[in-house]
Amino acid sequence: MAAATALSSEFNEATDPLDISPVPNALVLFNPVIDNGPGGYGYERIGETYPSFSPLHNIRAGAPPTLLMLGTQDRLVPVTTAQYYQLVMEKIGSRCELKLYENQPHGFFNYPNFEYYQKTLLAADEFLQSLGYLGDQPQVKIE
Repeated sequence: MAAATALSSEFNEATDPLDISPVPNALVLFNPVIDNGPGGYGYERIGETYPSFSPLHNIRAGAPPTLLMLGTQDRLVPVTTAQYYQLVMEKIGSRCELKLYENQPHGFFNYPNFEYYQKTLLAADEFLQSLGYLGDQPQVKIE
């Protein structure tokens, strides 16, 4: 959903104040669904409206810098889809860091899997620091 808000402009309500952009300045995506097209996740729900919604199908110049974190054993988001997303983002001149976590399934970053919870939060912190949104301190204290 976060990637769709950054890339799709087709779903504004008539009452939305269009002078306020809903586009985020950066994206930190944890195993995101980024392809809703044929063969992608959720296509059976949104069908032929996917071109106006699917993040992968709406990447354009000016897309926010993105950190995408994905487990290599995710059954909902194929690694090749994430790699293609990164390639297209870079081709249009937008920063996209892809961090793959070996043998991790969908949702691997949650607190019960503390090692990866810590790794992904630190990666997010470092990414946001590199963009100037966080200073060197404080880093996330993870307990």
